[in-house]
Amino acid sequence: MKDRLDLLQQANVISAQAYQGCLRVLAIIDEQLGISHDSEQYQMAITHLARASDRIWQHEAVSEGLDQEVLDEIIADESYPRTLKLHHQVIDAMGLSTLPDSEEGFMLANVFALIQVSLEDA
Repeated sequence: MKDRLDLLQQANVISAQAYQGCLRVLAIIDEQLGISHDSEQYQMAITHLARASDRIWQHEAVSEGLDQEVLDEIIADESYPRTLKLHHQVIDAMGLSTLPDSEEGFMLANVFALIQVSLEDA
């Protein structure tokens, strides 16, 4: 995963700030979930996190957020407390102080998906 982030930064697809934040997030996810870095879901979630963080810092957040029905399903799931806790750790590790709702829903969904992958692998 670090190699992918290296490539994204070298190609100026993500900023150095996003790169460094994602490295901190990798350590958290590795410690808590132990997902293989080869996981497509893992790679997609981290790439999205880097790109979304850059959009937020540049005040260019997506205008339309995640469908409310999807968010409601996540909130109703038994793993939601764990998802929310990890989500906040990810946000803190990225150094994001405020999140537009439109971006936060997608970030929360990605953390939820990573937890689901870890449960399947367990």
